[in-house]
Amino acid sequence: MSEQDYRKVMLDRLLTKYNNRYAKNIITNKRIIIKPTEVYKEYARNNADISEKQRINDAVSALSGMGFVTAERLKFSDDIERIYLSEDRLGDIYEYLKDEYGVIPQSTISEQVHEILKEYIGTGGIVQKYYENILVQMEDPRCSLIPERIEANLKMFRFLEKNKEHLYVREVSMLVYGDSKWFENNNYEEVCTFIRTATGMMKEEGERNDAVLSFFYVIPTEQEIYIKGNWRIEWEQYVLDISRLQGGIAIASGDIQSIKKISVDSKNIMTIENKTPFQRLKDRNSAMLYLGGFANRHQIAFLKKVISDNPHIRYIHFGDVDIGGFLIHKHLCRETSKKFELYCMGLEQLSDMRFSHCLRKLTNNDMIRLESLMEDASYRKVLEYMKEHNIKLEQEIVSYYLEKDILL
Repeated sequence: MSEQDYRKVMLDRLLTKYNNRYAKNIITNKRIIIKPTEVYKEYARNNADISEKQRINDAVSALSGMGFVTAERLKFSDDIERIYLSEDRLGDIYEYLKDEYGVIPQSTISEQVHEILKEYIGTGGIVQKYYENILVQMEDPRCSLIPERIEANLKMFRFLEKNKEHLYVREVSMLVYGDSKWFENNNYEEVCTFIRTATGMMKEEGERNDAVLSFFYVIPTEQEIYIKGNWRIEWEQYVLDISRLQGGIAIASGDIQSIKKISVDSKNIMTIENKTPFQRLKDRNSAMLYLGGFANRHQIAFLKKVISDNPHIRYIHFGDVDIGGFLIHKHLCRETSKKFELYCMGLEQLSDMRFSHCLRKLTNNDMIRLESLMEDASYRKVLEYMKEHNIKLEQEIVSYYLEKDILL
């Protein structure tokens, strides 16, 4: 670190301590101090880098010369013991930091933030919660607020809360920021995470964080429903029969609402958690649908139509034999109001010797969620076995053998 860098670091640490004391309204005659070891931990040791110590000493001398700090040295030594903040020079210190390092004083930042917040008061529930969150942060001197980022977030929250038009993410970015990629490149995850916190929309395991945007009519890209098998889908003007397409087909989410009828000429309708098993399996008895994790609202809408048009077909779900797999199944049943049977997600798979090298240990998070899920009788038996043997299994190895007609 250069001598110039040490000047900034020492002033930053002194001002942080000063702001902490000010925020807590502590009245004391004690001076704000730091020790050189707070910026270079080896400073007081015999094996310290001499050149590093010299740069620190030079930085203290420079700051002392400007009247920003005073220093106390060890007796009979050039080594510095303590560095004191000159509190009567705070205005000059902030001006120096601004001119030399581009650091804006906290008081100025607070004023800028307050001005920004005024423009958004009363414009929406999420905006209000973000407003309150920022006010709390402003009381904590440890928080470093960036006015430009706060304003960018508020612009997006306000837009989303008022939006009633179906839009793609990059269109939203253009409408709000005038740049198609700005949202994704700057505050995308921050906005999605805060919306979940503000609305209480908890993220299920395996669910994308940005799925929350769909509640504001915004999607990253056109979502697609992947199906294969004996499906026949009818719209007003045309019919799609995919039974001869080995790899299946993808239907854009925008085409789902206009479907008139869905016919399935199979014994089963199987939802599949992961892409590889969906691609691998060629079961003539099952019409398949790829979920990719927790079923999204378009997949749910499609499945509800399937169930309505095909009430007497057997519905089954094939996924990982782990906590996430069972939670995906539970979510699927709840959202479609249909009981999907578990397919190859039981004791037989966990105890099959061919899969023994693929078994993995449960994580601490698995154990926590397992206890809660075990309250559901549908999963209790297999979960007890998983807990007893500390194991779980991904479905890719199961589908590999299923395709070879070795299982079932």
